[in-house]
Amino acid sequence: MWHDSYVLVVLVVAALAVLGCVVLVSLGRGGELAEFHPDVPPLELPEAGQLNAVDFMSLHLPIGLVGYHTQTVDETLERAATALSERDTRIAVLEQRVAELLTGRLQARQEAYARPAEPPKTEHLPEMPNGAPAWEGDRADVEEAW
Repeated sequence: MWHDSYVLVVLVVAALAVLGCVVLVSLGRGGELAEFHPDVPPLELPEAGQLNAVDFMSLHLPIGLVGYHTQTVDETLERAATALSERDTRIAVLEQRVAELLTGRLQARQEAYARPAEPPKTEHLPEMPNGAPAWEGDRADVEEAW
């Protein structure tokens, strides 16, 4: 019967040790879990700005125990989203530049048509079909008329 009390003391000490370990781990002093490298090869995809439809058509995602490998699929979708957003931004910038150029050309045309037309200047006097000059008078009077 003397050993019953020792068993109780050993159980209390073991419980206190377990409780102490739980407290240390919850405070962050128990160490960290080791990081394991993925067991699938990396996907051979070009950079986000170079992705095209052929890359996605030839893509074969690795299959895991229960479907596709989640991390690989997430990375692929993130790269695709980045590529699409970069293209959308580039398209928007180019559309804005085209609109600005068209607006500038339209304004230039409107300004050209809004100016009063200047009459053509000639160095000679027009002649009538029968050979007589068009105006009576000297050349200075004709130039003043123009």
